[in-house]
Amino acid sequence: MTSTSPDILQELAAASRDWIGDPPGGAMLSTMRAFQAAATSDESLLRAAAATMSSYEAGSIAWIAVGLGTLVERGASAELTGPAVLAQVASWLPALPTPGAEDESPVVPTPDQAMRLARFQFLCQSAVTHLARLPDLREAMFSDSAVLARLDELRSYSPGAWWVHEALIKTSGTLVALHPPTGTGLRLRFTNVSNCFHLFTLLQTAVGTRIPGGRLRAGAITRGDDAWWHYGSPRSPKADLGASIWGEGLVREIPRVDGELVILLWPPVLQGRAWDAGFFGPHLDAMPAEATLERMLTPEESRAWLEKLGVARAQKRWWPF
Repeated sequence: MTSTSPDILQELAAASRDWIGDPPGGAMLSTMRAFQAAATSDESLLRAAAATMSSYEAGSIAWIAVGLGTLVERGASAELTGPAVLAQVASWLPALPTPGAEDESPVVPTPDQAMRLARFQFLCQSAVTHLARLPDLREAMFSDSAVLARLDELRSYSPGAWWVHEALIKTSGTLVALHPPTGTGLRLRFTNVSNCFHLFTLLQTAVGTRIPGGRLRAGAITRGDDAWWHYGSPRSPKADLGASIWGEGLVREIPRVDGELVILLWPPVLQGRAWDAGFFGPHLDAMPAEATLERMLTPEESRAWLEKLGVARAQKRWWPF
């Protein structure tokens, strides 16, 4: 006899009630297959799962989240289940361990916390899958500084917390980069980039030798990179270490001019500026970081930008036009 949709959800929850994050057994897998098959043709089952998640045991919540994440990867609506999955991530945070002061020994999780951390990783996998498809929800969670800080401090305990934190700080958009010494400029389109060091590497790879000081890349960058230019703030009309775009900062913090992120590429001020691959962050399959050179700006466009920033007056002797 075929189970009705509510029955399938209840069977899934019952089969995974005591799950601790180990390889799933036969009942968990068979009920998951039945749930996913039914939910693929019946959106009401997704709505029911989202509405009732919080009423289940922790093991069931994590396993149901896994199923919802897989369905979203296959094309199901992330809007139906994303808010519920992300609400669970936030609600679990208080029960997880809190690190002590830097000069203290690491806090050892209690047995209950250790078990919850094992399940939390799977909940976070689903959360990232949903966040990749829900930019508005991602921005809303990013604005919650308490949740963001809590995820950050949990990174040493849970890779899942690191994944969700990384997903929340990523941003996408376009960037105008200007090279005052030659009056050249470009527009870069980037996707899912969090910190500026990673953006610098992606920009340098995309630009190559199109701007003086650039180089040709030979293979993927896996161990780190060094700065080809001094990355300057558009708020300073000259190269100044105090007006740097610091690599450790977030891309979303780069100053905007008329709504555009803008960076000035100056000859190096600080020699040997480099960063390791740790700044590339954890790779998220659902949110890969990418950047492409959209186009080089025309001389007239570059001149207009530099004049707007006051750089033309401060560096007039460098203009080639």
